[in-house]
Formats: sequence, structure tokens, C-alpha cells
Amino acid sequence: MLTSKDVTRQNFTPTSMRRGYDEREVDDFLDQVIETLRYYEQGGRPAPQASATPQRPDSAGLAQKASRWLRGDPES
Repeated sequence: MLTSKDVTRQNFTPTSMRRGYDEREVDDFLDQVIETLRYYEQGGRPAPQASATPQRPDSAGLAQKASRWLRGDPES
């Protein structure tokens, strides 16, 4: 399962022939992000962590924001 730490720590390899990142590497990472978001959109819950303070995120709002971001809609 993808965690927020995974997203924060993710680094992509710069390309050598042009500016930017390896497209395949970015696509693979985004596939993981999409899979995780779909899990939460369908009511999935993260596994409890011993050191984490339980929080109740606004999953509907998060799902809507993520969907808009994935579609490339401008921020409101």
C-alpha cells in the first residue's frame, strides 16, 4: 500500500537526453497513487499505526480533489 511518506520521498530519475523525468517511472508511480486513491474512494481504511494519532480525513473531499487533479482541472 502506498503511504504519504512514499509520495513525499519519491524521486524520479532525470532524463539524460532532454529535460524532465523518465516517463515510464512517473507513470508507474502515478499508477500506484491511483490504486491507493481508488482504495480510499471505495471506503478502504488505512491500517492502524501504533505511533500515529488517529485522524478522520474528509475522504469525499479528498477523492474529489484527487479526481480533479488527475483530470488536470484548474484549482478553484
